[in-house]
Amino acid sequence: MKYRQGDIIEINFHFPDVGFKPHFAIIVSNDELQELEGYLYVVLISSKKQNPEYAYTLTPEMVSYSFDKQSYVKCHILELSTNRDIIRKVGTIKRTYLLEIQEKIKEAIF
Repeated sequence: MKYRQGDIIEINFHFPDVGFKPHFAIIVSNDELQELEGYLYVVLISSKKQNPEYAYTLTPEMVSYSFDKQSYVKCHILELSTNRDIIRKVGTIKRTYLLEIQEKIKEAIF
């Protein structure tokens, strides 16, 4: 398996209003899903703090990648993707924070 849960990736993220655009994201689905089905769920990372009630602030100690700007996980913006959509892996997020993000996603969507 090339990518794993918790990886920070650059991906061609699909936005309904503008089409595909390269963006950072975190793989939030489990590795078994990717292995069995060939797809994965990712959550968008953005430097824009729009809809702050759905944003999870990233800090340098949480991740192994240094973002150019303050970045936020947009817990209400998920995408179903495949490995071929991924441009590259840039880092990982520590498991403790990944679990917090997964909980915030549940709160935001459900």
